[in-house]
Amino acid sequence: MYGKISSLWISLLMSLILFCGGIHVRAYLGINWGRMATQKFVPSMVVDLLLQNGIPELRLFQPSFNVLDAFAETNIGLGITLQENFLRNLVEQKQMDDYIHERVKVYTDQGVKFRYVYVGNEPFTKSLYMKKQFNGTTRYLKMARDALDKFNLPDVKATTPHFTDILANVTKPSEGDFREDIKGKMLDFLDCINRTGAPFFIHIFPIYSVNLYGFDVDFAFFDKKSNFKVVDGKNTYTNLFTFIYDTLVSALAKAGYGDMDIVVGQIGWPTDGYVSASEKNAERFYRGLLKYIAKKEGTPLRPNRDIDMYLLGLTDENMVVTDYGPYQRHWGIYKHDGVPKYKIDFTLQDRDIKPSVAKGTVRMPNRWCVFDGKTDHNETLVLKDYDFACAKSDCSAFGAGATCDHLSFTEKVSYAYNMLYQMGNQDMKKCKLLGATLTTNNPSTPDCDFPIEILTAEVVNSGSGLTKKY
Repeated sequence: MYGKISSLWISLLMSLILFCGGIHVRAYLGINWGRMATQKFVPSMVVDLLLQNGIPELRLFQPSFNVLDAFAETNIGLGITLQENFLRNLVEQKQMDDYIHERVKVYTDQGVKFRYVYVGNEPFTKSLYMKKQFNGTTRYLKMARDALDKFNLPDVKATTPHFTDILANVTKPSEGDFREDIKGKMLDFLDCINRTGAPFFIHIFPIYSVNLYGFDVDFAFFDKKSNFKVVDGKNTYTNLFTFIYDTLVSALAKAGYGDMDIVVGQIGWPTDGYVSASEKNAERFYRGLLKYIAKKEGTPLRPNRDIDMYLLGLTDENMVVTDYGPYQRHWGIYKHDGVPKYKIDFTLQDRDIKPSVAKGTVRMPNRWCVFDGKTDHNETLVLKDYDFACAKSDCSAFGAGATCDHLSFTEKVSYAYNMLYQMGNQDMKKCKLLGATLTTNNPSTPDCDFPIEILTAEVVNSGSGLTKKY
């Protein structure tokens, strides 16, 4: 169904989508596509979605060869990530040269439009998942830059994204600085990307930040319904985004890089897994954010500027690590079956529309694995199977305030059993738990959906090693 799309058709379609029906907006809006999920869109389907929705840029976390193949001659700007398991095993420059050759140079020659190579991800974060800081970031950046230069790829920039916990003194933007424990490494990093003209990439999770700093949740939105505001001299901040952005601006200025370009590498609003994480709030957040970006107002410390950003993200990822919270598995604008969750206009024209539906997904049969609820089962053993099912699948919808938080014990066991069964492609072996039984009656409640997943089309290759020779 999804054969190779002709380059002429793609070029014409992108031109029509990006320039018709409104004024061209110079700031670009991209999207993240992580594939840590048991059910994944095929790459050609993603290309189709990007084209139909007028999304010109994609950040890719697992640059498998079949994915890169799909982006040839599409005119979609692509950024790929060098995973940490690759970097940790990197000993000599030749390894980096080989990687850049086979995943960037070769595909550039085939018409893939690369914009960035991301060297690692959030190396200085304080996250529990990243207990040990990742060392060597600047060295790996230089190696990536040397490899790109070797293959005459000066327009492909090498950089590393960071999370907002690199910042200190997050009380007033003018007081912003980098944490003392990373300041030396950060200065080396800034010098490196400044020499090559690469931007500073920052990840901003508003739902996380308002909770961390004790702000009113409405401060995360742009509709000025919050009574909370931050007054910083002559500047007043009425939303979290401009507050965090300008805190970073101040930190860069204190480090001697006040004019360094900033790109928001990840920003979004989850739809489940936490209080205030909902489809309604996600639509509200994006509507305000994209209207703000389209106006080109900039921020108090950088007024009248375009702000480039990548939304988080294309689809949910039910296998991603939840180091910040269960909501991390629910960033997707699309459900696993290719249906958009809410209205959003990627072209920045504030149209009241839902994105295009993905074509080509195959839904599995209407079968659910549930707990029979019989009281004669050993409760300890039921709990053991329940914990096992959650550990091996995805029970993030049980988070405090999430859509399935209200379920009874029997319903929660059923949900866990079903998630294991669905994420295992409805393999009967996954429904061999205590009290488990198959049903064709949908056990969903008005608030909690017991999903039927789509057929898995492929196994994700993280792109962490060399598997193809040229």
